[in-house]
Amino acid sequence: MAVLGSTLLPLGLFLCLVMLLIPTSSANFSDSCMLFTQIIPSTTAPGIKANSDVYESDTTYTISVPVNSNVDSVVLRAMDMNNKSLGLWHKADRNCNSSSLYHVGSHDTLLRAYWESPHSMNITAVNIQAFTINSHGMATFSSLTLKRRAITTKPPVTISTTKPPTTRALPTVRILNATATLTTTSSVANGIFLSPIADALQILFIFLTSKLLF
Repeated sequence: MAVLGSTLLPLGLFLCLVMLLIPTSSANFSDSCMLFTQIIPSTTAPGIKANSDVYESDTTYTISVPVNSNVDSVVLRAMDMNNKSLGLWHKADRNCNSSSLYHVGSHDTLLRAYWESPHSMNITAVNIQAFTINSHGMATFSSLTLKRRAITTKPPVTISTTKPPTTRALPTVRILNATATLTTTSSVANGIFLSPIADALQILFIFLTSKLLF
């Protein structure tokens, strides 16, 4: 019994040590697609690119990641500003909790993947991340951000309903020729004055003529 007890004691310690190590290792990369042990930031190599850097809802983007013969796979994921995964990756070799894995051929130089943005209109920016994994289990990291275009609103057009004041035309006053008016008045007066004298002379002439004849 003493021998059995001494054998079980190291076994129990070993199991406790394994249980302590498992959470520690899984806490680093909780996603099963993260098949790497170290991340190297991309400083000189060309990074991830998209066919558009403007974010729009319900849109499929073409994501391009440069690769070489040392790259075995690429892990892609899209994160919002709260570091939550969103969207849908098409034709991935493996879909995990928050990312998708794509295998790379030995002669490939560029990996193209297609990501579909969600329907929600509350998203203003999305960070697309790429982990390029080599044969030694090391990943090169690169990312880009898609931003929604700012919406500009034009000020409302104000239509005035006030009528302009009505301008009344002044009556036209004609000034007659003073000389012509005076001449006309004199002619009319002379005609009125001379008319009885002419009639009297005409009657007198007729009377004298009749006396002479008879």
